[in-house]
Amino acid sequence: MKKWLFIFILLFSALSYPLQSIKAEKAETLEWEKRAELPDARVGAVSEVYEGKIYVIGGTGPSKQFTNTTYVYDTKEDKWSEKASMKTGRMGAASVIVGDYIYVMGGRTEQGLTNSVEVYNIKTDTWEGVEDLPFEFKIAPYDLYAGVIDNKIYILGYRSTLKHLVDSNTYSYDIKTKEWTKKKKFENDAPAGDSVVIKNKLYVLSGQATFEYDPSIDQWTSLGLGGIGSYYDALNFEDLIIRTGGVPKVTLYDKKTKTSRTIPNSSAPYRMGHVSAIVDDTLYVIGGIPQSNDTPTHARDNFKSNLSISLKSLKNSDTTAPSGEKDPDPATPPKTNPGDKDPEPTTPPKDDATDEDGDALLIITMVNGLQKEYDLSMKEVNAFLSWYKKRDAGEGPGFYEIDEHDNNKGPFESKKDYVVFKNILMFEVNKYKK
Repeated sequence: MKKWLFIFILLFSALSYPLQSIKAEKAETLEWEKRAELPDARVGAVSEVYEGKIYVIGGTGPSKQFTNTTYVYDTKEDKWSEKASMKTGRMGAASVIVGDYIYVMGGRTEQGLTNSVEVYNIKTDTWEGVEDLPFEFKIAPYDLYAGVIDNKIYILGYRSTLKHLVDSNTYSYDIKTKEWTKKKKFENDAPAGDSVVIKNKLYVLSGQATFEYDPSIDQWTSLGLGGIGSYYDALNFEDLIIRTGGVPKVTLYDKKTKTSRTIPNSSAPYRMGHVSAIVDDTLYVIGGIPQSNDTPTHARDNFKSNLSISLKSLKNSDTTAPSGEKDPDPATPPKTNPGDKDPEPTTPPKDDATDEDGDALLIITMVNGLQKEYDLSMKEVNAFLSWYKKRDAGEGPGFYEIDEHDNNKGPFESKKDYVVFKNILMFEVNKYKK
């Protein structure tokens, strides 16, 4: 399927919401609230929630490369405390919580990559080692994905070799028998993403796409749209996927309709390598480092921030497309007769754009996971779409000039971004009227 069709599907889903809904979101801008800061800066930690408290474990700090600390944040008291430390400091690990136990798996230590697993008993405040991960190789930080389904731990270890060959495996761990079982092999690219569990299925999000694992049939499926930037975070909220990181926004992804919705919110620091958690319909985003092109391996002294934002206004909100305007499934293209050309969208954007009322947020995700957000008029957005369509057909320049307007910062008369076509992974358009 042509690259344009992929992008059009994303565009159509962004524009398919009723206008009044988008106006309401614009008017009800979500506000971030500053909370008690981390005791020490952290990046590449893991987090789990237990009885209204957020456990932030491991990662790297500014004074020590690999930490084994266990910090606990009481959301009601807005206070941090410290619990027993892991035996081994590590960062970029995966974690799950099962009952009163938190499993921290893999990651990087001072000795290098590890397949070791440590379990924290919340009731007794103690750590113990259990069976190592069963992978034939060791997984790089941020490339382990895990979730709990029916009291079993499912974990994917992603690895891409120097020859760009994917060598990844999936395993399940039976907590009662303490046995690992090999599952369906994962054969896609999924670097530096995150995972969530929704209705007994594991979803792995990366810069490429979202992938679904169904343990009942031991099968991986690519869902196409709805990926996540490198070193960002993802959570389950009302069976929707909340994505945090990068630009200061909250994005909801509906896996059923494969549509995304960006909720405007007041400014928060661009970040990656952070942890996030939801307690009582409140989203917390903790630690990390400012957004950059570097892999988040070291914390910054002055980046201990802990921010929260209420999600109550989004609870049970309708994010599906209007009747008769469902998103086509990118993994199941329309049927064609043999010899037919790639099918075109049923209502492709017109070059002589007719819908130029209002304004829109144009959010472009690059192949390296970085995102740029532009507040533009629909006339400017349509000009961008026209260029993209022509460039996809092999016509026109390989880059596009975007005027930053009010986003211009510094002593400059003007500021423009030049977006390179081949570096664009995906984009979304969120239209509104002022």
